[in-house]
Amino acid sequence: MKKILAPLILIFAVSLHGQLMRPTQFSLSAADTVYEGLIGSSITDIDGSGNKVWLGSGHGLSASFDGGETFIGYSRQFSDLGRGGISALEVYGDTVWVAMGFDSTTALGDLKAGGGISRSVDGGQTWTFLGQPMDSLRVDTIIAGDTTFATYSEMDLWGVTIKTVDVVTPIQNITYDLAYDGTRLWATSFGGGLRVSSDLGDTWRRVMLPWDNFNSLDSLTIHSIKADILNDPEKYALDPVRYLNHLGFSVKAWNDTVWVGTSGGVNRSIDGGKSWQHFHFQNSNLSGNWVIALNRQLMENGKERMWASTVTTGEGDITGLSFFESEMDYWRAPLLGISKSWNISSNANSVYSATDEGLWKSKDGLHFTLLPNFHNADYSEVIYSDEVYSVFFNADGSLWVGTGDGLAISYNDGLTWNVFKARVADPDDTYYAYPNPFTPRYDKVVGGQGNLIIRFVANLGEEITITVFDFAMHTVKKVVQGGTAHLEGAQERTWNGRNEQGYLVANGTYFIRLEIGSEVQWTKVMVIN
Repeated sequence: MKKILAPLILIFAVSLHGQLMRPTQFSLSAADTVYEGLIGSSITDIDGSGNKVWLGSGHGLSASFDGGETFIGYSRQFSDLGRGGISALEVYGDTVWVAMGFDSTTALGDLKAGGGISRSVDGGQTWTFLGQPMDSLRVDTIIAGDTTFATYSEMDLWGVTIKTVDVVTPIQNITYDLAYDGTRLWATSFGGGLRVSSDLGDTWRRVMLPWDNFNSLDSLTIHSIKADILNDPEKYALDPVRYLNHLGFSVKAWNDTVWVGTSGGVNRSIDGGKSWQHFHFQNSNLSGNWVIALNRQLMENGKERMWASTVTTGEGDITGLSFFESEMDYWRAPLLGISKSWNISSNANSVYSATDEGLWKSKDGLHFTLLPNFHNADYSEVIYSDEVYSVFFNADGSLWVGTGDGLAISYNDGLTWNVFKARVADPDDTYYAYPNPFTPRYDKVVGGQGNLIIRFVANLGEEITITVFDFAMHTVKKVVQGGTAHLEGAQERTWNGRNEQGYLVANGTYFIRLEIGSEVQWTKVMVIN
């Protein structure tokens, strides 16, 4: 009988903590062809520069090579990508790395799994699948036919041997962030912790971070506790089960400077990851210990700020935004009590935070404004989602915002927007409703209310009536009664899943009648509460 205890203990110990960390569910498989347009409307990662911008979603990878005029989608079948959706994205010139993740059903329930990292060195023309960074499963002993596998490997820290827990499963080992400093590729994976590659991701090396109750990790620290380490090596191991600061979520790197966000704070190295300073809310003014996003802001006055999005661990810390000014060597926490900030971006003048309640913007880093919802100038396309998952300030001055309902791009600092979505219907279908099935409590939520999008084509000024019927053809809701088309061509109306009395309708099939003048069209939708 084979005994594989360590991986199962790791999965169980970190399962609840890891489930909170992505805003969307990952697809179990990617699309089966390369095609034009966005591959998914839930945009969770954006990176690139100038005309070349890459976008990750729960359904896979998309790119625009003309500044947002057109988009293409990359598939697993033809592009040698990993399994699932995009969990991390890093772009350095024409070299692109994407980490994939998917939801895996286990004995402990649905858990997130790492689908591996893929790399392109020619701007997406060809891809190489690198696999998921993790350790090798090594046999420890074989006694009477029973196989026991090794739990630990070892690393050398300034002449002292440190044990490292082997992470040999992709389950609960999803890669959440990637960063390239021009020489080394850094990866933060949940159970797998911090790893670094000096060959563009072909091979990886584990990197030790401070233990939870240590404010630093350097030669002096290690040699001051050398006797304790030798006496109890498992206590001082690199161990994601024992230490929250060994669970990796976010990373930024340039030259020899590396910042890493974990479940136990923020860590900074200025010598390429050899030694570390550990910030947490107990020893600094950092708002919280669970750090899910980082951003480096180079300001007009020449100063530099490192921004951190924190989530409370329930131990007295707070969900919010904090920033660290290197000149002052001090953390400030200007935006507290907000919903999770999934992503942060900035230019020299402003900082943007993508949160579940929308996009926050600040000119000075101290006072924030929540921007209104996104739509085209003529309202032909509207983002039906309060949730903003990603934000990216491009080198050409454009602002890209990824939401749960599509992509918005502004070329004038948010005054006007161009909205793009992945269409789920046949492009020749001029009348349809989505999402289908529709869950009113969770789909396309704006202002706490879900929306079914009813999309159709009409001429400017034509009279419109939209009515919802149940399966017995009883009238449920007059969505539009004798309204007027305010656009020429494709346009939308919404239904919140409620009847004329304001109550959510029951589960079932509903029919939607569209009347444009004397013309009548029908479509149907399944409602699942």
